Amino acid sequence: MIKVLFVIAGDFSFDEMIYLDAFINQLPGTSIESKILSPQLPLTHVNIKNRNVDIAAAKPGFGPEEWQELIQEFEPQIVILCDPYVLLGPEAEELSYIDIHWLDGLRSVVGVLDFHANLLKTADDQLALKEYVLSQTPPPYVLDYDYLIKVCPPHNAIPTQNAKVLQWGCQDPMASLSSYTIRDEVRTQLSCKPETRIITMVFPMENSFQALEKGLFSHFPLVVETLIYYLNQLEEEYLLAIINMPPPFNDFDFDNVQIRFFPTLDMHLLSDLLKTTELFITESLTYPGHILSALRDIPGISLGSSLGLDAEGNYTHHFEELSPFLQLKLDSQRQENPESLFPYISFPSHFKHAWLQTDLFQERYLYFLTDLFNESKTTALIDDLLSEGPRYQEFRTTLSDYRQRKLELTQDAESIIRHLVTAPPRNL
Repeated sequence: MIKVLFVIAGDFSFDEMIYLDAFINQLPGTSIESKILSPQLPLTHVNIKNRNVDIAAAKPGFGPEEWQELIQEFEPQIVILCDPYVLLGPEAEELSYIDIHWLDGLRSVVGVLDFHANLLKTADDQLALKEYVLSQTPPPYVLDYDYLIKVCPPHNAIPTQNAKVLQWGCQDPMASLSSYTIRDEVRTQLSCKPETRIITMVFPMENSFQALEKGLFSHFPLVVETLIYYLNQLEEEYLLAIINMPPPFNDFDFDNVQIRFFPTLDMHLLSDLLKTTELFITESLTYPGHILSALRDIPGISLGSSLGLDAEGNYTHHFEELSPFLQLKLDSQRQENPESLFPYISFPSHFKHAWLQTDLFQERYLYFLTDLFNESKTTALIDDLLSEGPRYQEFRTTLSDYRQRKLELTQDAESIIRHLVTAPPRNL
């Protein structure tokens, strides 16, 4: 039995937990024993179910003694660090419960699971060990590790002679097959009719925490009400599954739209939704759900907004007009919480540049970017993607190239683990 310890390094490493779930899903539980060490927040809001995985919670007070006890009891042959970048900056103590020096002296092979960017490079542009390039300045700390595991996508899978770089294919090879077996089960669970179109909207947890800290809660119901308004203009029946929306909330039905709220990101449920949903929507440019849905042939939309307020409190935006409904909703928002009305392409970060003219983003994540309060354009895009119109066909054509660039030279998770376990022990 191969023992692998996965370490979620950051207190807010929610995206890393999502990629890790996909990685572990490719591992056979009969021959590879996986254990996750996670801080409380990702563990509380992301539940990995139906896996042969033990999760250890790094509760407040978790320190070097608890770390050593975990290593001695589990005796991992491989330690894989997720979100290592939080350990390298000057704010490391505030962002992580782990001290980078805990890795010193480990006899296990140490790997880094990386999906952010190719930050570790040598002069010949190969990914390298130990030396990080962060904003072209040397980091305060250097991370000592053995292998880099690139997550592809979002990375491109490229030919490389670097034996220390492994390229993992972030995909479910059985996704299209399994979607047929669970579709009816999910529809029954969600209490929707056979003809109902399922749409999934996820508010990324880290973004939601940032918004709540800034007092921007009223933004979330405004987004949901706007989507309902757009779907009410279309002819079919819809179920809008809302994941991670801050409470309070209650399920409800409105005309041709059923609304179902899910307060936490249950990985099993999300996986099932992404196999049966027909459209994936979020407000983050880098949310892993864009990739997971696209690789299951499901188009995705990232909502942004060009609308803001000028110094006199008047609306500014790059489209022509607001409908009476949106005018009413935005006027109420302007009166109650004007700080929540600003241009963004990844809420709640302010976007200070001209609104982007590109609609389909395909270099790292594959999705359509649309301006939330541009009613005609956003409604038309939703309708097109659900009715397999020209934009949907553009997505399918682009997806073929996207898969080839991202996945052609990758390995699955089991192959990577078996490669790592044959590496010589550290510190001999």
